[in-house]
Amino acid sequence: MEFNEVAVVENESHDAPEHDAPEPGGVSLHRSSTKKVFGGVAGGLAERFDVDANIVRVVFVVLALVYGLGIAVYLAMWALIPRSSVPVNSEVVVPEEVPRVRWLRYAIPLGVLILAIIFISTLRHLPVFGASFAILWVVFLMAVAVLALFSPARRLTFRRLVALAFLAFVSFLIVVSGAFLITIHELGVPLLGGSGVKQWTPTSEAQIQRNYHGAFGTSTINFDNVAFSGTTYVTATQGVGVLDVYVPAGVKIDLRTHAGLGDTFSFRVIHNSTSNTPVQHAGATLVMNLEVGIGKIQIYHDYTSAELN
Repeated sequence: MEFNEVAVVENESHDAPEHDAPEPGGVSLHRSSTKKVFGGVAGGLAERFDVDANIVRVVFVVLALVYGLGIAVYLAMWALIPRSSVPVNSEVVVPEEVPRVRWLRYAIPLGVLILAIIFISTLRHLPVFGASFAILWVVFLMAVAVLALFSPARRLTFRRLVALAFLAFVSFLIVVSGAFLITIHELGVPLLGGSGVKQWTPTSEAQIQRNYHGAFGTSTINFDNVAFSGTTYVTATQGVGVLDVYVPAGVKIDLRTHAGLGDTFSFRVIHNSTSNTPVQHAGATLVMNLEVGIGKIQIYHDYTSAELN
């Protein structure tokens, strides 16, 4: 009888399931859904390495005293580590699966498209239209940054690093271009007339245009070979660059200028030693309205004090 009782006890011991404590390495890194004070980072680390959560919290507090290092590390882990979907009392902790949106695949072509739109807007003299797309791109980047904080981190491969660097470069161009277009719009000088080095050299009053425009570069208007009579009105604008105007001696100048960004004094009157032999301009007056957005205005004129207003 005693032998049989011992046998029964041995059989029961073999039939009983074994409850081995889970190894620390069997739990993936996660944010705890129960052992949390703020974001569950310390609790998740404690469950991952099978230590007391208070010990981990003390480590974060100590690191926070070192130039805020603990706070930075905690926030970074909060953003990058997924949250656990199983309570801590369960035997297995499984991080929740969040669908990964491959936003980088769509962001790069979208950024290139917006950069092209801004470039075309600049050529078509539509700074407000181009600047609005630059603002939309900044809003898009902010939305992506917010979504990234609530998405699981992905492994940073070389291909992904190159894509992120290219996206950052495109974003930089978009932001700079948008800021430039906004500045030009606020300055009130149109981007008309094309780019590059432009020069007009009329030889008579009939060839003088009422309006001269340049977008980018240097624009030169040379009136040295014109025999002026009476009053002549000229308007000239330069979006970005230098606007040079040559006026022959003997012509009285009535000058109005506007410069957005450039020299403190938006125009300079310079003695023109290269002009031809001056023609007599009896009672002639040249009324000029000169505007430059970013740059400077230079006027070359042999004058007396009575010839300049």
